[in-house]
Amino acid sequence: MDNELVEQITAEVLRQLENQGYPNQAHQKSIYQALTIFTGGTIGLEASLAQLKSIQADNVKLMTVVLSAAAERIIGVTRIKEILGAAVQVHTSRSSYPGKELREADIVLMPVLTQNTAAKLAYTLADSLVPTLVLQALMLGKTVVAAVNAADPYDKERRQKGMCKQPALLAVLAENLHKIQNYGIRLVRAEDLAAEVHGVLFRPQKPAGLDKALQKKVLDAGTVRNAVLAGEKTIIIEENAIITPLALDVARELKADIIRRMDL
Repeated sequence: MDNELVEQITAEVLRQLENQGYPNQAHQKSIYQALTIFTGGTIGLEASLAQLKSIQADNVKLMTVVLSAAAERIIGVTRIKEILGAAVQVHTSRSSYPGKELREADIVLMPVLTQNTAAKLAYTLADSLVPTLVLQALMLGKTVVAAVNAADPYDKERRQKGMCKQPALLAVLAENLHKIQNYGIRLVRAEDLAAEVHGVLFRPQKPAGLDKALQKKVLDAGTVRNAVLAGEKTIIIEENAIITPLALDVARELKADIIRRMDL
């Protein structure tokens, strides 16, 4: 049987399967939707734009992009559409508030978080479109992932430009990031944005019995590993539980926080 005939038969089988309710995987719609918010930073911008293409390829629809006034000047609507596609809805500071788009989003992305926006979020100042959207996303329980390069006072590019010379100021800027991280914003490097999004949206289901395991009197290393593999960044244990030294080491290695119920 020649190759052309094989291809014809294969195409017809796929067509019949689609007609019977088995869609061709290559034509499946995106299964997750993201609301993407740009502020006006440049550090990490190019890496983040490349990561957004990877996120699109990972079956995530970047349905709506919001540009702050500064981002509109620095990036522009035209470039966003060139990179992410002409069908992307772009909201600017002059557009109507994208409340419906926010509610429908599975995840909220900030490909460029600036120090100014981090400061506003740290002190819950909803005085413009971007912090208002992000704070509302958190109140709605949305996962917010932000590329931290432009907001990181100790960023390598900032050091190379000699922008890390005032210790007291650097400490305040770093504290702002710590605050918003405690609010639930996931801070990552721009080059890790796609991997973080994939981990959030496509993480494995929590193993059966995990919640019960975290109520044990002793928290061991295996339980910590299982929790992290299930996507848990924060492990809540009983007030009087004992934490083994190895469990603490594994938590530090995997960047997981262990919190006792008495601390909540």
